Amino acid sequence: MKPMKNRLSIVGLVAVLTLCVSCKSEKRLAQYSAIYTERPQVIYVAPLNDLSLRRALRTVEDSLFNLSLNIASKQLFLTASDPLVYKGYYVPGPLASAQIAATEWRSGKQLRNESVADYHTDLGIDAILFITINGWASTANSWTVEAEYVLRSAQSNNELLHVSVTARKTLATDFKGNPVPLKEDEEFAKRYDCDLETAQRCRLVETLNQYVLKDLPSGQRARQHSTERYIPAHPEYFNLQIHPDGSVELKKTELTD
Repeated sequence: MKPMKNRLSIVGLVAVLTLCVSCKSEKRLAQYSAIYTERPQVIYVAPLNDLSLRRALRTVEDSLFNLSLNIASKQLFLTASDPLVYKGYYVPGPLASAQIAATEWRSGKQLRNESVADYHTDLGIDAILFITINGWASTANSWTVEAEYVLRSAQSNNELLHVSVTARKTLATDFKGNPVPLKEDEEFAKRYDCDLETAQRCRLVETLNQYVLKDLPSGQRARQHSTERYIPAHPEYFNLQIHPDGSVELKKTELTD
């Protein structure tokens, strides 16, 4: 798959948005109080933590399945910076991020739990975004990913954001039961020379990034509106459904024991 510098816009995909939240959402001022207090400007996207299971290589289909997951994982990482930049944050580019990752001696677990103050004092990074893929599932016409987003301050070591999402993209089927992709899906597959299944996974995680990270408060480089702090924020746990017509639906999920 070719480098994704000119990524397919998903504005049309999320133009029709339905919110189905079971109870009144918390306002952004309360949900992101730590971000409003610390006002981070520079956010570093850490290497993706992909915990999804790969298949044992017994057939060509197993290899193609694993490749599809690898490409989707890369797409999730590469498109995470776009919504952050849109919101007015400075994000180190892919080359700078690769250099930072190459010099890191701590494990991903240590970065998530121990002090990262050196990122602020040595590199001028205010916060680190950690994204974890917990697993994939699929049917003949749907693709589901479970992901977790944690934004951790390099100034205070506090969590500024912690969101867990189950996102699913579903296609309509023809009379034979075969999935019918959207025009945008076909254009994506053609542009990046990938199969339909990989295109679905990539477009799903790209939408997921946009939906989760564009909910953050505006950074200092973006124009802020006085009403922003009082707009309902997304829940910390929710399901994201992309319907066959491309519309997006959010449903809040409650924690269970």
